[in-house]
Amino acid sequence: MQQLFHENYEHNRKGYIQDLHNSKIHTAITLHPNKRPAYQYRLHNYILSRKISELRYRTIQLHRESALMSKLSNSEVNKEDQQLGVMPSFNHFQPRERDEVIEWEFLTGKFLYSMVENQPPQQSLSSVLRAALDDTVMQVMEMINENSRSRGRLIDFKDIQYGYRRVDPLHGVEYILDLLLLYKRHKGRKVTVPVRRHAYLQQLFSKPFFKEAEELDVRSLLEDTNTDPQSFSFLSNSLKIFSSSFQGTKDIGGHSNKKIHILVPLTGRFDIFSRFMDNFEKTCLIPRQNVKLAIILFSSELGQGSSKHIELMKEYSFKYPKADMTLIPMAGKFSRGLGLEMASSQFDNGTLLLFCDVDLVFTPDFLQRCRDNTIQGEQVYYPIIFSQYDPKVIYGGNPPADGSFVFTKRTGFWRDYGFGITCIYKSDLLTAGGFDTSIQGWGLEDVDLFTKVITSGLKAFRSQEVGVVHVFHPVQCDPNLDPKQYKMCLGSKASTFASTMQLAELWLQKHLGVRYNRTLS
Repeated sequence: MQQLFHENYEHNRKGYIQDLHNSKIHTAITLHPNKRPAYQYRLHNYILSRKISELRYRTIQLHRESALMSKLSNSEVNKEDQQLGVMPSFNHFQPRERDEVIEWEFLTGKFLYSMVENQPPQQSLSSVLRAALDDTVMQVMEMINENSRSRGRLIDFKDIQYGYRRVDPLHGVEYILDLLLLYKRHKGRKVTVPVRRHAYLQQLFSKPFFKEAEELDVRSLLEDTNTDPQSFSFLSNSLKIFSSSFQGTKDIGGHSNKKIHILVPLTGRFDIFSRFMDNFEKTCLIPRQNVKLAIILFSSELGQGSSKHIELMKEYSFKYPKADMTLIPMAGKFSRGLGLEMASSQFDNGTLLLFCDVDLVFTPDFLQRCRDNTIQGEQVYYPIIFSQYDPKVIYGGNPPADGSFVFTKRTGFWRDYGFGITCIYKSDLLTAGGFDTSIQGWGLEDVDLFTKVITSGLKAFRSQEVGVVHVFHPVQCDPNLDPKQYKMCLGSKASTFASTMQLAELWLQKHLGVRYNRTLS
């Protein structure tokens, strides 16, 4: 009864309802007090906008029914039904090349991680995106609780743990949200349990309600605009917003604890390997993560170099006797593709593989997203990792003790040109065609595999990953590399010194004596 007759007696509000995107407002049949004309107009406008959204959603449903009936009656499907009558899916657009892959933006309840030009790597959620998420979650909860009374249970929304978002220009906005919910059973034995669920959501674009029938004469339009102020009304009335019709959720029963096989190709670099193992101990060994570590050690550093690696692996194996760790020796010159291909061949087709590098530090959250975002026979996870700039440049030689996961314009950048870190099932690696083992030395093997994944029909899930950081290290480019590899190596090396802004400031300071006092932002 209290929800049906909504009372809004907030202090000094005088009937003003700040948050209209609220399920309580939607279920109420009266709102009191509501006496001020300005507030009444605002509320009326919102109610009409909701009605418009519902009608547009109904048009999408009718297009689907029309398309289905056309197929059942073996008649030609209307052109409009072909576009608007398709069922919700993340696979409407199939990229044919790696440059056509639509990347996902990673978000949490507070922050958005994006590679948009001139935007910081980590930024607070904008009011527009926050409103869109709130409205989306509200509709999800309304659908979940639609028959809650008859089922004897109620599910409340608590928080967004993390999520992904992208816009398909031809179809609509797509979300993958990891939701923290509160399950309340009020029939029989009363139970209140927190649960986490994945929601796969799509807000489809409906048909446009305005279009230009003929090409605009821009010069004539500008002349009319300059002479008649009222002509601006033409432009304002012409701009219509494509409505989005909300689609339902798909619930996956909890999170997978599939065993991850972490494959790390390595040659030399003992100090960096020692740091990697220290992070692996904190992230996987102590918490007893369900993982297997396979170090692929190339023998070009035999003797003094490889003996240290072997001894360190023995120490960790002795300290954690139940841990699943192995060292795979490889002969010949270092080849990342060959090492990963040979190591992968030792596992069965149902194995979840993580192609990793010794330069990385990662968190348990990344391992869980590796499991959740990799679907056998359908999807491969290609995280976009954050790469650190040279700490000697950005911190003046005094880096903080724990500065690995600081995401700012000055500390690093999203490594969007790299495809080496991959979560993939062994069967899908075979489907794609595996690595090109003829590639020697640095680079290209990851781009080659990514292209094969796209052309094989598998879906590449690509988004910013806040649980992995590529720790800075000096890049050494071998002049004897293939010219294409050598050029890529030099480009990668140049991108790791510092941000363009900071390099410009250093140049000005050195050559013109101009000093900037800027904090990390």
